[in-house]
Amino acid sequence: MKTKILATFGPAIAEKYKLAKIIKYADIIRINFSHTNEEQAEQYIAHIKAAEELAGKEVSLLADLPGPKIRFGAINNPIIVKKGNLLNLSYEGNKLEEGTIPVAYKYISDDCKKGMYLSVGDGYLKMKVEDVKNGIVYVKAVNDGIISSRKGLNLIGSDITEQTPTEEDTKLAKFAKDKFDFIALSFVKSDEDIKRLREKVGKDIFVISKIERKHALENIKAIAEESDGIMVARGDLAFDIPVESIPIAQKRIIKASREAGKPVIVATQMLMSMVNNPMPTRAEVNDVANSVFEDADCVMLSDETAMGSYPLESIETMSKVIHNAEKEAQQSYPRNIDGIYSYIAHAAKDLSEKHDIKCIFAPTESGATAIRLSQFRPSSDIIALSENPKVRSKLALFKGVRAMSIKNYKSTDEMLGSIKELALKLKIYEYLVVYGSPRKRGSTDSLKYVSLLP
Repeated sequence: MKTKILATFGPAIAEKYKLAKIIKYADIIRINFSHTNEEQAEQYIAHIKAAEELAGKEVSLLADLPGPKIRFGAINNPIIVKKGNLLNLSYEGNKLEEGTIPVAYKYISDDCKKGMYLSVGDGYLKMKVEDVKNGIVYVKAVNDGIISSRKGLNLIGSDITEQTPTEEDTKLAKFAKDKFDFIALSFVKSDEDIKRLREKVGKDIFVISKIERKHALENIKAIAEESDGIMVARGDLAFDIPVESIPIAQKRIIKASREAGKPVIVATQMLMSMVNNPMPTRAEVNDVANSVFEDADCVMLSDETAMGSYPLESIETMSKVIHNAEKEAQQSYPRNIDGIYSYIAHAAKDLSEKHDIKCIFAPTESGATAIRLSQFRPSSDIIALSENPKVRSKLALFKGVRAMSIKNYKSTDEMLGSIKELALKLKIYEYLVVYGSPRKRGSTDSLKYVSLLP
């Protein structure tokens, strides 16, 4: 199976034996810092490491930063809202009059404009802004719903004032830098947001930009170029653009990511009905398969594994759907072959497919060779070989790449000998080796055909 699976950690899979079963299918485990602090994250990582030993398999870790998420403040009792009700909202740090609902976002009255719409939580309650005066936002309920403590509030179509990354994002990213393989940056609007995070945390972090704003769609090419990876975060994106535009947006985001040569994750509600049911809907099965057909590198499970009643059934279903979809999927690759290293990788793809060679070995110090091969989507398996566990973990996100350890070698002949031993162990008797010159980090300048057939 070439398409990767990302599963979200949560109470539904916290038990070690259940988590070990999840790890057998998952390539990456996500920890959502919207609901997690540093101390809890340390505990979760320890749980995951223990489950890895039980499963006999390593997984990579993704830290998902909360971003400038707007939420209601502390509310003693849920507020039942009826269509047509008039409500007052204001920043919780202000002196609030009785009946005013607190919002934990200091720019709420700056960012709300008369005539715009707000949505609560999953979007089932919508409100229209009637007026904004003296720090108070006056709204009218469009339909029935409930407002409760710390519930999310979406300002539909608004360019929010608070900058990405937030101070909290920066603090969490510094914590995650050496403990996680990937850092997902929420509510990205432009490539400048990614640059700011790198300046504050470090140039070497692997940043996955979450596309969940209209402005991000407008800047998708620049964001894809600056990012290390992209996530199609359809949940919050559906609050910023019309829901019927989501399929078109998904295609645009995947296309921009592929053209930039960056891995792309499709996320949100892929098998949402399986939170409460052991079987998915037909539409959900089609959604997962369509992500494979559109050539995403990775698909993600959120509530399905974090808090659902059927986490194992969810990931098993996703694996089966991917496996079947890949039999029919037409793989694509970037239109431009840029530089000699990319030509070597593309030549390996052509050679493997024209001569039905099932495996390409890619010994790599930085991961660059395996990444180049993944970008061209060969039908053969890509086995990346690195002695660096951080490099192997990074490669878990890239489609078609399976990372394995290789012992340190001092010469090309020694490296080729180690690969021959591994090939025989795996019962692979014909293969390609794509690699770079020794001590030339990031290069891909050599291609070798090997046959062990009699």
